[in-house]
Amino acid sequence: MGLIGDFAKGFVIMTVVFWIFLIIEFIIMKQIAVALLFLITLIIPLSMIAYEYLKNRKSDRKTQGESLAKDVVCT
Repeated sequence: MGLIGDFAKGFVIMTVVFWIFLIIEFIIMKQIAVALLFLITLIIPLSMIAYEYLKNRKSDRKTQGESLAKDVVCT
């Protein structure tokens, strides 16, 4: 991953952590409606990130399985 990708990943992680702290703070301040609104809007980007992660993880497994099969056939 290049420099821009690393910055993007860091930005996403920092944003999620910031939003989690805000949700906790709103719950402590008894602003449950605002905390739920933040939580619901946080679910959308987290689901997209999880989908991309799982998609890339499955493709990595396929390539590892193919290379393992080639190693077994060659030996």
